[in-house]
Amino acid sequence: MVINKIDGWLFIDKPIGISSFSVIRKIRKLLNIKKIGHAGTLDPFATGVLGIAIGEATKSIDYLNNKKEYEFNITFGESKTTEDLEGETIDSTNKIPNKNEIKNILKYFTGVIDQHPPKYSSVKINGVRSYSLARKDLDFQTKSRKITIYEIRHIKQLNNFTHKLRVKCSSGTYIRSLGRDIAFRLNSLGYISFLRRTKISKIGEKSIISLDKFSELVHIGNHFKMVLPIESVLDDIPAVYLNKDNAIRFRNGQVLNIFDLSCKVNSLLVLKEKKVIGLGKVEDGKLVPIRMFNI
Repeated sequence: MVINKIDGWLFIDKPIGISSFSVIRKIRKLLNIKKIGHAGTLDPFATGVLGIAIGEATKSIDYLNNKKEYEFNITFGESKTTEDLEGETIDSTNKIPNKNEIKNILKYFTGVIDQHPPKYSSVKINGVRSYSLARKDLDFQTKSRKITIYEIRHIKQLNNFTHKLRVKCSSGTYIRSLGRDIAFRLNSLGYISFLRRTKISKIGEKSIISLDKFSELVHIGNHFKMVLPIESVLDDIPAVYLNKDNAIRFRNGQVLNIFDLSCKVNSLLVLKEKKVIGLGKVEDGKLVPIRMFNI
């Protein structure tokens, strides 16, 4: 089967029970493509917005806005090995916080905070994946990192033990760790019993499609409309439009003196007319090429 070349972003509603890599593998097979990647892993038990970069869009993964939003449930009273419902219970407590206690504590989880990733995660400890060490029951601690919580709210109480919350946060935030730390601050124990990513950058649930529905569209050849152009996803990055001559120079890797000497921009989307041709940065008024899109 011959598939037209695709370069762009696809946003899938990741189903529960499979890994993000499994979704990538299915999309790769469906589209018969090699270059594919994703922006932000979701755990197998999690659902929601999974950004998939196809073809030349893989070069723009690092430039996708890092703000993400989640809805999640914390179930209090137990701690789990994986800090989610799939783990084994390792401890329990009778201290179950109420709705007001949870609401009052959330101010301590707003802004720039320190967070230790879960032991069952892909972060590396001396070159070894943390989850590999955890599976061997080794004693270790993950390294603290700075994350940003832009907003966190209590939504509702679901039962005596479980509460639903919503958070807007930076990339690199582990919701499992957030749930663990909120419970700890309340002198309780807790784990994440539900997790759904509702937004990456400006892409919300209205812009995603189920894996099954996308598969149907591929088989009837009507899937191209679901793939967003690179520039539409990265429209929060400043852009510069080049004329034909400067576009050729940029594509050849030449530095262009087209800005004021005081100008400095870390990330810049570079276009010729309405067609994206690459990514660059501005240093001392010079446009410096970083990556080219072969579209």
